[in-house]
Amino acid sequence: MVDYTWKLIEPESIKGTNLEHFALKNAPPILYTKNDKEIFSTNYLIYFFFIIGFYLVFLSIWTFLGFNIGGFEFFSFTIITVVVITTAVPLLILYIRGNVYNKPIQSYYELYEVLSETNENVYLCLVVYPCYSGKSHPDEVFNRVYKIYQESVLSNTIDITQIEVYFKNNTMNLENLQAVERIGYFFKYGERQQFYDENTNRDVWRFFKADKSSGDNFISVANWDHLYEWKEDLVLDYDKLHQLAPWIITRWDNLSLNPLTRAIKEELKFDKRYIHQLPKLKPWVGDVSSQEYKSDLEHHDLENVQRAINTILIDNISDKNLKLIKKNAKKFKSYFIENRMVD
Repeated sequence: MVDYTWKLIEPESIKGTNLEHFALKNAPPILYTKNDKEIFSTNYLIYFFFIIGFYLVFLSIWTFLGFNIGGFEFFSFTIITVVVITTAVPLLILYIRGNVYNKPIQSYYELYEVLSETNENVYLCLVVYPCYSGKSHPDEVFNRVYKIYQESVLSNTIDITQIEVYFKNNTMNLENLQAVERIGYFFKYGERQQFYDENTNRDVWRFFKADKSSGDNFISVANWDHLYEWKEDLVLDYDKLHQLAPWIITRWDNLSLNPLTRAIKEELKFDKRYIHQLPKLKPWVGDVSSQEYKSDLEHHDLENVQRAINTILIDNISDKNLKLIKKNAKKFKSYFIENRMVD
């Protein structure tokens, strides 16, 4: 019996070859919503307009009634104006700083192959890692602790996802990419899930045959956790399609799509992200549609955050709020740093 094993094609050997063009041609475009952003930043804008609105009403009444309080009216007006400005301007700054879109900014890839001297076919797997500028949990309290976790353990708040594309080469010659046939796609599937549903199901990986991507049926972001679905799924979900519009296409080029080298893995702390990098399916065994994959580590980051909240806010878990998180920020950071080696 032949022992098949996925083997990584060294990323250093890909640059400037046909394999680089192959990866660029087959890395799937990503459809994402511009409304995927920090949820609490809008509150700052609301408070800003509320204060400015109050000030304009006050200014109108003051002008209409023509207050005269013995020369102190100008002084009082100046004090109130200064208070309004010193309150409103920081809120506007916080809104601008917090109004950050979580969008695809970069993508890396790895190429794997299965070689066998006794088989006429060679299987390839292109593992693509679309990277997002960030990720925002719908619960703003949990989201703030999650950010502390990312900064403490991962040194950044970038979110890295994974899409696998499988191929069959009908020859034993890897250089003959004209003979390569695309089999299909494998990724975490968030079909029809509401975008801001807190309970995402990362356990569901689904395989889709190559013809699923025909026409303009792009792979689309499904929710805040950056699971994926198809544009066809969006069409069936009227609320998501229209409430989260506009939807934007990111197509990769040779600047935004690069091989995943060892140096980049170290920089992005891949060893702390619980990403299973080896291809998860075995096309040489049989029907890939019936094959499954599940990892106990898929939710490990969220579990770490929830465990930290339960540990540090044990006496205040029922009335947790952002002020409480900010007050205990150093404790959360220390907790994650102390426990990251244990994970």
